[in-house]
Amino acid sequence: MRSQQSKTLFLVLTAFLITVPPHQAADQAIGHDSWTGSSAQKLWGLMTVWSEAKFNFPYFDRIPDVDWDRKVQEYIPRVSGAGSLEEYYEILMEFAALLKDGHTAVTPPWMFVKPGHDHPPVELQVVGDKFIVAKTGDTEEIRRQRIVPGLEVLEIGEHVSPLTYLKENVLRFYSFGTPHADESIGLVGILGGPKGSQVQLKVRDPNGKVRDVTLTRNSTGKDGLPFLWRWVRWYMFDPLIESRMIGSDICYIKISNFTSEEVVAEFRKVFDSLDLARIQGIILDLRFNLGGNSDHAYAIAGFLTDQPLKASRWKSLSYVPAYRSWGRPTGWHEGGPAIIEPREGKKYTGPLAILTGPGTFSAAEDFLVPLQFSRRAVLVGEKTGGSTGNPIVVPLPGGGMFRVVSKRDMFPDGREFVGIGISPDVEVHPTQRDLLKGTDPVLQKGIAVIRNRAPRR
Repeated sequence: MRSQQSKTLFLVLTAFLITVPPHQAADQAIGHDSWTGSSAQKLWGLMTVWSEAKFNFPYFDRIPDVDWDRKVQEYIPRVSGAGSLEEYYEILMEFAALLKDGHTAVTPPWMFVKPGHDHPPVELQVVGDKFIVAKTGDTEEIRRQRIVPGLEVLEIGEHVSPLTYLKENVLRFYSFGTPHADESIGLVGILGGPKGSQVQLKVRDPNGKVRDVTLTRNSTGKDGLPFLWRWVRWYMFDPLIESRMIGSDICYIKISNFTSEEVVAEFRKVFDSLDLARIQGIILDLRFNLGGNSDHAYAIAGFLTDQPLKASRWKSLSYVPAYRSWGRPTGWHEGGPAIIEPREGKKYTGPLAILTGPGTFSAAEDFLVPLQFSRRAVLVGEKTGGSTGNPIVVPLPGGGMFRVVSKRDMFPDGREFVGIGISPDVEVHPTQRDLLKGTDPVLQKGIAVIRNRAPRR
């Protein structure tokens, strides 16, 4: 695996906590180290985060209001005064989140879910400027209070707007790189808290009636299984590849992630079983694909072209101490674009639509770059999350770790997409009515795109 193409997404740790007990997760964290709580140990962790970002982070130009050297001085008394491991890590997480990058974060020893914490069986989604219920579990509490998809959440807790609550309780500690990624992936943790405790919501029914509801933070359903968000379900529990025919001539393929070589093998099985002479179009669904390894993504792209494709260009900081002594700026080492060769044997060159959204992240975005740049595919849906790049991982005192992105990725022509997102060719936004009715306008538009591009028989 070439290191410049390895995409490690720290969000996978969220799903990891569902299957590993919290105490085991802490023991298995990178850099497990006995916590003493000494001033020296606490300062060492802060300075590790500061120094690794100072010399490796390639996006300081995106955050001109953050004076990194001045900020670390402000945080010294805060970390020194931290009274517990939990408080200490919350301060470090807040410090790292100032960098506003989806692949840069402090991860505490308990990963993303604190031991003894849980969430209600409810998933929210931002639609326009509204926070809407997108999915619910099947519990007596949910049924009794008529919590259904399409319900608008007006307040959380003591008269706090959902956006303010999200910023204060989630985004202050984790940044996902763009506002639209923050308001989609970040929602995974918005209703979390001590297991068994309750959270108050003010909601508005589709008919306009406003009422108060109370939800218990217990995600376990009557089947004994936890309620899973779409990102977690796709990444960790759903099959790597799912396919079905739409009508007799359009093949729909959902790719859950690009984590292992197995995804290429599973895609090959589906692809090689298709009678391409009868296929008028292929739709790939990457709306909740959080990434993995771009080598696997590029391998699948090779099935979909008969011409070489240009993938991302990249650059990484190149620090020469002598240049600094001469007052010269930090330089860059540049590489790429990588070239994706068509696979040997059977290939598909017909109409291709790819469904995207703010949950399309990391190596999934690397997959899109060559296909959109070459005009090989039509992207349908919403702008992608806008985060990719190789993180450096270093241990922190007490068992946590710090990840900092080390590479700046671009389109082959130099256009930026990290911190921005990749815009679809055909933009489609699900509405509150879609959630209420359970319709999928993005998929419907993808089908229409294929129908309009397919040759007439």
